[in-house]
Amino acid sequence: MDVSRWLRLFRLPNLPTAPGDAAAGAALAASAAGFDARPAAVTAASAAALLLYMYGLADNDIAGLERDRIDAPERPLPSGAISLRAAKTARAVCWGLALLSGAAAGLPPAWWLATGILLVAVLAYNRLKGAWLMGLCRALSAVCGAAAVMPRAAAWRDWPIAALAAMALGWMAYVAAITKLSEGEERPSEGLGNRRYLLGLAAFVALPACVFLPDARLAILPFAGCLFAFWVWCAAVAPLWRAHGPAERRAAVGAAVGAILYMQVGFMLCRPAPVFLVVACAVWIAARVVRRLAPGISGS
Repeated sequence: MDVSRWLRLFRLPNLPTAPGDAAAGAALAASAAGFDARPAAVTAASAAALLLYMYGLADNDIAGLERDRIDAPERPLPSGAISLRAAKTARAVCWGLALLSGAAAGLPPAWWLATGILLVAVLAYNRLKGAWLMGLCRALSAVCGAAAVMPRAAAWRDWPIAALAAMALGWMAYVAAITKLSEGEERPSEGLGNRRYLLGLAAFVALPACVFLPDARLAILPFAGCLFAFWVWCAAVAPLWRAHGPAERRAAVGAAVGAILYMQVGFMLCRPAPVFLVVACAVWIAARVVRRLAPGISGS
């Protein structure tokens, strides 16, 4: 059985970045609100974030099949490597398993509400596109993580709204920058100007969320994560000043997506708790293993 076709459908190199959105949101919420997050809730929310990301990828290729027949005929659906029926089945399975994860862990109503909003945003992006809409999807994934760990009895006034809003804006800005970088990646380019570096500054937009941490010293971890993300961004886009083809652009986009891990891990570690350390190590190791074992599979 050719497993690689499914790995290409689900953009294998990008998958390790999906659980970290929810875990980072959960860590920030727990730290800013000053409570202990249930390990089961963090784990379930992170698993659901991965499954919902996979749902979105499958739905993206289903919704864009006719366009891909022209612009990206090598992708699994237009090439016939995966049938439309099989892709729809995989999409349904991802959605069902995500909900099962939430139910099994007894996640609170706030998580179900946030997940429903995320689903709407994913469906909207896959049909309307737009850099900020894509950024909204990843931001909502972080909000879902925060919603998963907030105590059921917590009133809305107890939520760290300002901290979560700052983080969500940062996630939106950085992912929107990646989406802008990826525009036209299927065609040769004459080269990009210096704005390719400026887009990477979006990695720092989430940092104001650190103002709401109980210990100012913890802010060094998110700051370091955002700084490393920007450094990776700059290194990735540096060669794009000259004329380049789809392979070079996709490599840069893939590196920029991978840099999200630095931001996620930085925020995960702002709440000293074993579960966040475990998730941070897991996604980091998974990213390294994927890059080593499947270098030929594109994340873009």
